[in-house]
Amino acid sequence: MGLLDDKKRARTFYKYFSKIYDLVNPFFYSEEMRKTVVDMAEIDEGDLVLEVGCGTGFTTYEIVRRVGEENVIAVDLTPEQMVKAIARFPKANFLRGDAENLPFKDNTFDASISAGSIEYWPHPVLGIQEMARVTKPGGRVVILAPRKPDNPIFRKFAESIMLFPSTQQCVAWFLKAGLEDIRYVEMGPYKFWSKLVVIISGRVP
Repeated sequence: MGLLDDKKRARTFYKYFSKIYDLVNPFFYSEEMRKTVVDMAEIDEGDLVLEVGCGTGFTTYEIVRRVGEENVIAVDLTPEQMVKAIARFPKANFLRGDAENLPFKDNTFDASISAGSIEYWPHPVLGIQEMARVTKPGGRVVILAPRKPDNPIFRKFAESIMLFPSTQQCVAWFLKAGLEDIRYVEMGPYKFWSKLVVIISGRVP
């Protein structure tokens, strides 16, 4: 288990990291990646969408653009992160919550999306199962997960603080959660960068 693969430690880390998060994030998560994440959710105007781990609202922006603010419910453990997202999207619905224990009824949402959060979940399968549980049959669950850095020094440090599931591991988790029609894309923020993330999508049966 990594240093940040613990909810209390991750929450404390992002309390302070939130101050510079928006400056650092573009180097690792581009607008093209964000668009791909939301494309894979196959959402339409008026759909009710859950975002798990919304942070400061980078992915929220694209979801809101597709379905409208009122149709977005976003969850995060860190109030300091969410306060920025709330200021940007005052008509969306934000609440503090845990990915592994979502406070919603079964079959509530048309799709569920999580970008850059699963690496902090102590029990990833449980989080995916929860997203699938609250998503309606036929809806899609989409998760963006980071890949291990190519540089061995950066990789060793990164592995000490968070999870870096392989694409194959993510597929296995989706299958264990009962999802079907699984698709994935491996990509990086810019053409000259290595593939930093896997974006994986599965349909709720």
